Amino acid sequence: MVKFIIAALSLLSQLAFAQECMTKRELFIENPSTRVWKTTLCPNQKLGFHVHHYSRVVIPEETGRLKVIYQSGKEEIIHLKKQIPLYLSVAQGKELHQDENLDKEPLHVTVIELKNG
Repeated sequence: MVKFIIAALSLLSQLAFAQECMTKRELFIENPSTRVWKTTLCPNQKLGFHVHHYSRVVIPEETGRLKVIYQSGKEEIIHLKKQIPLYLSVAQGKELHQDENLDKEPLHVTVIELKNG
């Protein structure tokens, strides 16, 4: 009986954690030269199709893998390293694409969009 209770509590805590994650974007700064936001991408979830008109610097809070799925069918994996900024060019973001978190933990990424760069 004790083993059953422990297993049930473990399952409930995992479900509670899974329900806590919500894929979202939180805008911090928007002005004529820069836009800064934080994206939370839950495990195995995808962002909707979108484009980027400017180059970006992304700073992940965790190490993880992001799959970029282009409307053309092309795919690429971006390997994110915790707290290591990564530059993404205008060309990388102009094609319609969606991003998918391939890992079992949420990804939190701060994005700095460089409107003049």
